[in-house]
Amino acid sequence: MSRTRWFDIAAIALTVAVIAGLGFVLRPQETPTIIVAPSTAHVDRPQPPAATRPSVLIIGDSYTGGSGLPEMSYGCMAAVRMGWLCNLSAVPGTGYISGGPANRFVVNPYLGPSTSFAERIPHLAAIYQPDIVVLDGGRNDLFPPRDDVFKAMSATIGDVRRAWPTAAIVFVRPRFLARPDDDLGFDDEFIARLLAEPAAEGMVVLDPISWFTGTDTSGMLSHDGIHPNQQGELHLTSALVDSLVSHGFAKKT
Repeated sequence: MSRTRWFDIAAIALTVAVIAGLGFVLRPQETPTIIVAPSTAHVDRPQPPAATRPSVLIIGDSYTGGSGLPEMSYGCMAAVRMGWLCNLSAVPGTGYISGGPANRFVVNPYLGPSTSFAERIPHLAAIYQPDIVVLDGGRNDLFPPRDDVFKAMSATIGDVRRAWPTAAIVFVRPRFLARPDDDLGFDDEFIARLLAEPAAEGMVVLDPISWFTGTDTSGMLSHDGIHPNQQGELHLTSALVDSLVSHGFAKKT
C-alpha cells in the first residue's frame, strides 16, 4: 500500500473520531426536576393596600365647595389634616330646602336643575360608603319659616342615617364668616330640639365659624363680602379640625 493511501486512511479515521466526539459533547442533557410540595412552596403575591384611612362625605353648598378645586375647599383640607379621604358634594345655592321643590333653579347647563341635600342622598349612597357624613348647609334656607327648615333638617338627617347606618353624622351649624356671632335663627334652642330627634341620636354638632366671634374677619372674605377667600378657607380649615378633635375625632397619621 502506498504512503499516500495510508495518509488518506489516517485522515478518514481522524474525521470519524472528531464527529463521534462532537456527538457525545452535544447530546441532549437531562435537567434535574426539583419537586416542591404545595404546602411548603412560597409564592410572592401582591397584597392589596390595607384601607385604614376613614372616608368622609361632605354635603353642602357654595360655602362648602370653596372658590377653587374641591381638594382646596376647607372641608377637604380639614379631612386631609385629619388623615381622611374626602368626597365632596357641594352645589351652590342649595340647602335642606333650597334647591329642592320649594326653591328649585338651574345651577348651570351641565348640572341641570338644582337639588336639595336630601334629593342628592340616593345617588350619593350608590357611589360612596363613608365612615363620616358631614352636613354643612342651611345658609340658603333663611327664607322659609324655621319650623319648615327644622322639619327638612330632621328628615335629611333621617335619610342620612338610613343610607349610611354605620357612619358618624356631623352637623355643621349654619353661620357666615362675615358675621360669626349671628346664629341666623338656628339658636341653641333650635339645635337642642334637633338633637332630641330620634334620627339625630349620636349626631355631633360643630360650630367652627363661631370660633371667630370677636375677630375682624374682613380680611378672610372674598370680593362679595360673603364667601371666604383663600385665607378665610385656611382659617376655617384649622377651626374645623380643632372642632373635630375637640369632639373626639382622632387624627390618622
